Amino acid sequence: RYRSPAFHVQSWYDEVKDYTYPYPHECNPWCPEKCTGSMCTHYTQIVWATTNKIGCAVNVCKQMNVWGEIWENAVYLVCNYSPKGNWIGEAPYKNGRPCSECPPSYGGGCQNNLCYR
Repeated sequence: RYRSPAFHVQSWYDEVKDYTYPYPHECNPWCPEKCTGSMCTHYTQIVWATTNKIGCAVNVCKQMNVWGEIWENAVYLVCNYSPKGNWIGEAPYKNGRPCSECPPSYGGGCQNNLCYR
């Protein structure tokens, strides 16, 4: 069944339940090579502090091979982040007051606890 891109992005954010600040020790950053246990690297990329651009595309594939299993009418969502994040051994953000570390080029704009310019 079709699920919207917003549904999928929300499912990535919901990985927060498997994340422990500052580093994702208990979630698996090596998937799909070794997919075992919990996953939180979609979440950490979404909230990565230095990422300030994102572009996404969605496609519905009549048939798609997913790890050896054929899925019918699969929704394929791909997002590119810039600058990229998810650096192993680095935290995605600093713990602290929202917008307290906004870059000077942003001019101090803060809305919904996010820096903006």
